[in-house]
Amino acid sequence: MFDRVATPRIYIYDGKTNEYYGRATFSVNPSVESALLGMLNSATVPNSIVLLNVTFYPASSEYVPPGTLTTLPRNGVIHAEVRDANSKLWTHVEIYLSFDSRTRGNISGDKYYFDSVEYTNIKIQDIKIFPQGGTPPISTT
Repeated sequence: MFDRVATPRIYIYDGKTNEYYGRATFSVNPSVESALLGMLNSATVPNSIVLLNVTFYPASSEYVPPGTLTTLPRNGVIHAEVRDANSKLWTHVEIYLSFDSRTRGNISGDKYYFDSVEYTNIKIQDIKIFPQGGTPPISTT
């Protein structure tokens, strides 16, 4: 069982062509942490996840940001460090999933920063856990 999540980021791909678009970092809040821990601990798929303070680092000129009125199909791999509840050691995990993406807020108008992004129609494809132990790395992004 895992009880904490640190340094999450998601690598995003087009939901139809699987073209790599780039990666995004986001804040860990209680709702996101609960959703990710549910996926890892009990294979519980949430109805939706709302990521906050999302910064996208593009890798493709084909990237189109999700809009507020339409959803775009995406594939993604969430990378994060998670803490084992008993040993308190940190382990790297990867959650492979498909989902629909829609922005819920972008006050700044920057197409690479979003106040919030909602993922719905989530389907877990695979989960990989890399036991190693240690402490979560300090994120510079």
